[in-house]
Amino acid sequence: MPFERIHNEPDLLRQISQGDRDAFRIFYTHYYGYVQRYIALFEPSGGSLEELTQDVFVRIWEKREHLGKVESLKSYLFLITRNVVFNYLRSLKVQQKVRELDGVAETVGDDLESEILFRQYYRIAQEAMDKLPPGRRKVLKMSIDDGLSLDEIAAELNISRAGVKKQLYAATAFVRQYLQEHGEMTVFLFLFLSLLEVC
Repeated sequence: MPFERIHNEPDLLRQISQGDRDAFRIFYTHYYGYVQRYIALFEPSGGSLEELTQDVFVRIWEKREHLGKVESLKSYLFLITRNVVFNYLRSLKVQQKVRELDGVAETVGDDLESEILFRQYYRIAQEAMDKLPPGRRKVLKMSIDDGLSLDEIAAELNISRAGVKKQLYAATAFVRQYLQEHGEMTVFLFLFLSLLEVC
């Protein structure tokens, strides 16, 4: 079905941006099917269609203050949906790495040792992040802690996407190097480093 804009869309988006839940319910009902079609473009198996659709609308509600500035709702929905699905696929990739390394990890220590190592690596990673320039640290935290895409960070900080990508690569490279220099070289370190890959 072709994309059909909802009646009185600008007013509805303004109401949602101000926290109007009734307006959001109208928005949700109208655009639910479109969001599911977008998800199917990126995740054709459909195994998590319902869950991902809900995640998209939760994300839109959480960022509702931006809706009043949206010029193309179709593009905005597509971007949010793509980011949610990509984050989901990225988490599956990390989970797969964890499963692959779990078998190896069994040969090098028990759960207590693993927990101690992860705490150590996390502390070292925090030390490294504290040494970053403020702007670079902010970009990294927005990517890791908030799960924002390059485009979202660029819009939030009012800088170019290329600038965000450059800062993010520099920040993760520094943290990875710092971890390798200050952390004990174990299989768990490789797992921890895999979580810092820039996609």
